[in-house]
Amino acid sequence: MDVATIELSVEALIGSLLALGVLFAFCRSLLAEDYVISVLSGKTRHSWKSIKVIEQASGFCNVCEILLTPSAGLFCDCCGIYTHSAPACQRRADREYRCKDKWLRNETSVRHLWVHGNLPMGVHCSDCGEEVDHHISTDPGLYGWRCAWCQRCYHNDCHSRADLKGACDFGEFKDMIFPPYSFVAARTRDSMRLHLASITPPDIENWEPLIVIANTKSGSSTGANVLSLLRGYLHPLQVMELGSRGPQDALQWAAKASPRPCRILVAGGDGTIGWVMNTIYALNIKPQPSVAIMPLGTGNDLSRVLGWGAEPPSVLDPVKILRSIRRARSVNLDRFDLQIEKLHYRLPIQRHPIKTIHVYNYFSVGVDAAITYNFHKTRESRFYLLSSRLFNKLLYFTFGSQQVMQPGCEHIEEKLTLYLDNKPVQLPALQALVFLNIDSWGAGCKLCTLSNSNGEPRIVNSISDGVMEVFGIVSSFHIAQLQCNISKPVRIGQAKSIRLMVKETVPMQADGEPWMQGPSDIRLQSRSQARVLKLDATST
Repeated sequence: MDVATIELSVEALIGSLLALGVLFAFCRSLLAEDYVISVLSGKTRHSWKSIKVIEQASGFCNVCEILLTPSAGLFCDCCGIYTHSAPACQRRADREYRCKDKWLRNETSVRHLWVHGNLPMGVHCSDCGEEVDHHISTDPGLYGWRCAWCQRCYHNDCHSRADLKGACDFGEFKDMIFPPYSFVAARTRDSMRLHLASITPPDIENWEPLIVIANTKSGSSTGANVLSLLRGYLHPLQVMELGSRGPQDALQWAAKASPRPCRILVAGGDGTIGWVMNTIYALNIKPQPSVAIMPLGTGNDLSRVLGWGAEPPSVLDPVKILRSIRRARSVNLDRFDLQIEKLHYRLPIQRHPIKTIHVYNYFSVGVDAAITYNFHKTRESRFYLLSSRLFNKLLYFTFGSQQVMQPGCEHIEEKLTLYLDNKPVQLPALQALVFLNIDSWGAGCKLCTLSNSNGEPRIVNSISDGVMEVFGIVSSFHIAQLQCNISKPVRIGQAKSIRLMVKETVPMQADGEPWMQGPSDIRLQSRSQARVLKLDATST
């Protein structure tokens, strides 16, 4: 081996050692880093959606300034810029236009993010106070400016006089927004992956951030539209879709923001709302977040009682939604524990594990649960292709009519033994028993209110007194009469502690989730409370 070869080998060895040293130092610096957040790092990308989501489904492309048609237009639901769906405009928009920063490291403020044109209808200039109307411009195209964070809007001339590079205060809804500089992430000894370690509360008065969780499988496409519209007014990452894992990931934000309280907007039906409140209870989040509702289900009974309505608004206005949440007041809602212990009449006698279900709205046994059970079996079928509130109501009507013609829950009182506050109750001939925490059952039927119309002692329902009202239903046709307000339910009683002995298999449901229950010993009692937001009617 000659000298040149030896010198080359030594240089290669030294170079390799230096490279390994640099790599080791880099990895060590990463492992020692306490405040990083990989999920938010890197280039911020636009989130393109069809402009059909927006009420004014037209606008001008921010790249070429040509008028967009609803079928060929896209907008970023985070920052609000518009583009053609053609690759040329879309790629240029991704390359030249910034989106909202998802995370800012070592910062304590956010700069305005100005978007040119396509302002919402009827907005006023933050400088002169006059309406910003693009029609006053002589040439069609982009007119006016809007900050994607604080939503302040300006005329072209007024915008040139504004403090364009100043810090943004997040505008009207600053108390609901997670600022991008508030996130803290860290590695653990058990995992190399980064996770959200905590959230540093910003210096914002009365900061009570809002977390949005939407079930996109409820209410056709309404859930997806709620997500798209609210991402433009809040931090995009605090607006989340309910995935297969449930709401755990979304509720981690509320846990990390502790001890500051959070508000949660749940867009979905009664089942989705119960799922979220059960997860809050399981995670033991303190202080408890207060839950607001965007009703997307079929019944929406809890939403009706709390003032959020029976169905979503025909036009989704994100400003009205956020203002309603701010105006709503936080109240307690009883959480009843439904404990089910199966009974087997075979020797040797052996106690079985007790199953616990949390009930917020109502629990029922009999014909109404049978109708709901048949509906859910149909919805889970692979032949169930239509997902709309109208189609779901038609299915309920079909199964209800079937129970009228072919009743399957007659003399259900013979299969049950009821105790109210440890006192046995003699049941009349019934086809269903209903236990109410809220005065709304079966898509808005107010059983307590209806029962007060016959001159008997008045029943006052409360969602936070730990008491359930118990009523009987005579038949499926009786349900239809109650929903038309032309009949009254059978009063059974009121109780804080309820015991129900089931002798044969019967249909049951809790908050709209049905099942078939065999012989069992069931106990129902309130042991805790959830926090919900109640929207009081505005005076006109």
